[in-house]
Amino acid sequence: MNFILDVIIQGLLYSVLAMGVALTFKVLRSADLTVEGSFPLGAVVGAMALIEGFPIPLVLLLAFTAGWLAGIVTSWLQLVLKIQPLLSGILTMSGLYTINLIIAQNRSNLPLFQTTTLFTRPSWVSIDQTRFYHLGLLLVIVLILKLLIDWFLTTKKGMMLSVAGDNPLLVVGLGENLGSYQTLGLSLSNGIIALSGALVVMMTRFYDLSLGFGMLVVALASIVMGDSLLKSTTAKLTTMAIFGSILYRFSVASALALRLHPSGLRLMTVLIFVIALVFQPSHMQSFIKSMKGGWGFATSSKHSKIISFKHTK
Repeated sequence: MNFILDVIIQGLLYSVLAMGVALTFKVLRSADLTVEGSFPLGAVVGAMALIEGFPIPLVLLLAFTAGWLAGIVTSWLQLVLKIQPLLSGILTMSGLYTINLIIAQNRSNLPLFQTTTLFTRPSWVSIDQTRFYHLGLLLVIVLILKLLIDWFLTTKKGMMLSVAGDNPLLVVGLGENLGSYQTLGLSLSNGIIALSGALVVMMTRFYDLSLGFGMLVVALASIVMGDSLLKSTTAKLTTMAIFGSILYRFSVASALALRLHPSGLRLMTVLIFVIALVFQPSHMQSFIKSMKGGWGFATSSKHSKIISFKHTK
């Protein structure tokens, strides 16, 4: 029972990261490497805000805002300086390494064991019920975020964001600014990713400068595994990300339970991602195309909804 609870808790915790990355990988059809800088950015902003005694809602808001700004920087590099999307993400990620150090006052790690966080066990919860308390709290947070993302993707801006990834020429043809939707997607994605970093720090009570290393592969593996699991259903993008994250954590936990040495965890993450991609050839093509900085031009049934929005405006 403890094994299952731990897997679900970890899966839900990192599902926020998967939902954020899904907005660029599945909606904008682009692999944004900013995630490896924005995830620890949200973590360090959250850690420092907690140390300074900020209220937890404000801590989460500050982390989200920091990630949002990171997404704007990546978009600015692409749109204004005309730098390739892949290189733009790498540049922002590299720059955030120094920014994160500055925010942490040149410390590579920050312990939060004496700090009250969102996941601090209240007095009315017994030690034996701690896991259930964390599970319930994460279920509420993930459900609220999922519903907000689902709602946003049904709005005009959300559907136009989807079309910007599927068929950017249609966005231009409708008289909309393609760059503004690219900026919106990158900002929202990295804001959610940074929020995930803050939540992870609150749960683990420890920040480390290398926290973001490999997070893109972890998130992509979760997304592809969730898609493979629910591809024959009408599940939403966020649902696939959540279930994929839990499935991924189950795979990792199972390997550790079989006494795989922790030093091999990174290699196992890559292997899980590769296996998931092999069973999803279409996603392999999409991933390769996005890494080249390409934008999809396939038509979609969502386009008709956008056109109807335009005509009824």
